[in-house]
Parts: sequence; C-alpha cells; structure tokens
Amino acid sequence: MSETALNTKFLSKDVSDTPEEPTPAKKKRRYTVKQYMVLVGAWVNLYMCIALPSSLTVIYVEFIYHLDSSRANAGLVVSLCGGMRGCAGILAGLIVNRIGAKWTIFLGSVFTSSGIFSSCFAPNVIVLCITLGAITGTGYSFINVGTFVALGDIFGKKISNLSIVITMARPLAAMTMPIIIKFLMDIYGWRSSLLLLSAFNLHICAFCIVMSPDKKKLPPIPQDVEDTSSEVDSTKPEKKPKKFFHLSVFNEKMYLVFMVLLTFLNSSYSGATTVMVDVGVGRGFGLNRTVFVLTLRALSALCSRSISAIIHRTKCISNISMLCFTGLSQGCGLLILSYSINYSYFVLGNVIIGMSGGTRNCMTPAIIMGLVGIERYASGLGLTTTMTGFGEVISGPLAGKIADISNNYQLSLFLSSMISLISASLVMLVPAVMFWRSHCQKKEETTENP
Repeated sequence: MSETALNTKFLSKDVSDTPEEPTPAKKKRRYTVKQYMVLVGAWVNLYMCIALPSSLTVIYVEFIYHLDSSRANAGLVVSLCGGMRGCAGILAGLIVNRIGAKWTIFLGSVFTSSGIFSSCFAPNVIVLCITLGAITGTGYSFINVGTFVALGDIFGKKISNLSIVITMARPLAAMTMPIIIKFLMDIYGWRSSLLLLSAFNLHICAFCIVMSPDKKKLPPIPQDVEDTSSEVDSTKPEKKPKKFFHLSVFNEKMYLVFMVLLTFLNSSYSGATTVMVDVGVGRGFGLNRTVFVLTLRALSALCSRSISAIIHRTKCISNISMLCFTGLSQGCGLLILSYSINYSYFVLGNVIIGMSGGTRNCMTPAIIMGLVGIERYASGLGLTTTMTGFGEVISGPLAGKIADISNNYQLSLFLSSMISLISASLVMLVPAVMFWRSHCQKKEETTENP
C-alpha cells in the first residue's frame, strides 16, 4: 500500500475513535458558602441566647440592693428570663411549623430587643419580671428553636455533629459575657448596660436572612417538548399539609422519660446557678472573684463539649450512660458547693457542675433527633424546652425563698444536689428495665415455640 493510501485511510477515521484522556474529577466541597454563613449565623444566635441569661446572675445582686427586692423576687427575674426561653419552646415549635424558621428567628430578635430596651426604665422588680423575664425569655426561645430547626432543614442528619460544634457558643457566652457586663456596669450602671445589650441583639435580624434551605431549581423545558406542568398527574401522591404539632411524640416512651429526667436535672442546675453570685459574695469571696469563678465554670463547660464531641463520634458510650454520668457529677459538684467555705472548694464545685451541664446540653439536640426523627424534631425540641423551662422558672425563686427562710444558701444547694443524684439514679434504671423486658419477651417466645 502506497503512502498516499495510508494517509487517506488515516484521515477517513472518525475522530471519536481516538481514546479520550480522562478528566480529573472535581473535588466536591463539603459545604457551600451559604452553609458556612448559616453556621456563623447559628453560632451568633446561640451566643446571644445565653449571653444575657448567664449575665443576669451578676445583675441579680443589683436587683436586691438597688430595687429593694427580696432574694426570691430577684431570683424570679433571672429564672423567668432563662425559664421562658424553655417554656415558650412549644409555642416556638408551633410558629416554626406555621411561618418557617427564618421568620421565627426574626420575630424572636424583635421580642428580645424590645424587652431588654423597656427594662432600662423599669421602676421595680414586677415590671422587670414582665419585660426582662417574660418578653425577653420568649424571644430567646423563638431564636433557639428556630435556629436548630433551620440547621435541621439545611443540613439534615449532619446536625448531630454540627450541633456539638454550634452549641459551643453557649459556654463561650457564659464565659465572656459576665465579665463584659461587670465591665459595663462599672462604667455605665446596670440600666445603661441593658440598653447596649438591646442593640447587640438586633444583629440577629441580619443573620436570619440566610436561615432557609435552598429551593431546588427544575431543569429548563426544551422548546420541542410540550409543557405539561399544568396538567395534574393523578399517579403522583398529593403533598400532605404540614402539621402544626406532631402529637405522636407522646407515643415515644423513651423520649418522655428523657424529657422528664432532663427537666429535673436542668432545674437543679438552674436553681443553683441563679443564686451562685450571691453565694460567693455572702461567703466573703467578693464580686470580682465570684465573676471569675463563673468564667471558669463556662470554660469547663466548653472543654466538656469537646470531649463529648469525641465520645459522640466514636460511639463508645451510649447517650443514656452519658446522661447518667452528667447527673451524678452534677450532684457531687452541688454537694461540694453546699459545704464549701474555702474558695478553692467553691471553684472546684463550679467547675464540676459546668462540665456536667455543658456535656448534657451539648448532647440534648442529637438525642432528641434520634428519639423522635427529623419530621417531628421541631415538636420534640419545643416540648422538651417547654418542660425544662417550667422547671427553671420554679427552681430559681424556690432557691431564693428557701434562702430567705434559712438565711443561707446551704439548704438550697443541698436539695439541688439530692435532686440531681436521684434523677441520675433513675436514669440508670431505664436501660435495666429495657433489658429485663426484652429478656422476658425472648423467654415467652421460647416457651411458646419450643
């Protein structure tokens, strides 16, 4: 064959017959830019949700001396702000199901800013209970529940790991904000400090813009294909309307047990932390040294969240075992605080209860997600925060009332420690009862079918 024939045969070949070089696969980004903005916004939201309630323990002393209030009434303001953040949880869940998480967060920001602003002009503790307690606490509940539901809508099952990281904003707020509030109070007083905090809370409105999942875009319809989107396809099932509240969460027995025990554990913790500043001042430690202890307690809570994140990833310990451990450690810490006259024991007790509270609060969203599922997550989270909020509202004034009667806080802290230890002991019975029931069922099956 001549050279001209070979060239003609080569040129007549189809170009598609030549092997194509494989194109390197593009690395898929773990998160988009919007998702990173959502994480930042969620972190800021949770930071602000705990910033003021944790700082009110510092202003608690100012309520007693400057407004001529009793310990029980001053504790009611602090407990209402932290408790309504939980009591309004079921209302927040209903509103999220109706108007969406983004607008619920926006509504909560308006509530908190207006409540804190009006508290600057409160003449007595009764007005503070309404403005700084009820209104502000309700707004924080909307922000808290709306943020977690938005994270669930955007990230799905990844929220179990993300919630551990995001909730680290809470101990960081409890660690830094009391120092900031003490600094502002020394310069401007407690009323002007609240005025500045009302302005800080307005930053939540900016972050709620991105708190919504992306809408899936449909591919464009070709011109040669007729548009049949207007025709109703009878084969496709109709979309069910979104439920206002999932009553089926009451059928989950493990969830109900978890909710009740968590209420007792959080109530004992809240009652002790509400009066902790007055405990330190009354025992001669001074206000500055007591505020420093609050910072150490928040720092220990932050460290415990990192440890719980590792445990959650490795799954070496079950959630019930972790809940039991936090309750026992919290009871021991409160028992140390009830008899601590020395400053070192006062620091040790606060560090222990800080670690136990941080671990428990870190794992709560993931436990609720596993117990009720993603569809009922808003209802389950709202109901849990409502029950724990009621406990917090009662525990603070109750601790102050017992202190007014006994003229010290030793009995209040001792009762809180006993509640924690009993609740933790009941948690230990849950897996034992489940194991006994499964053993009895297997025994019955073997007797029926030998």
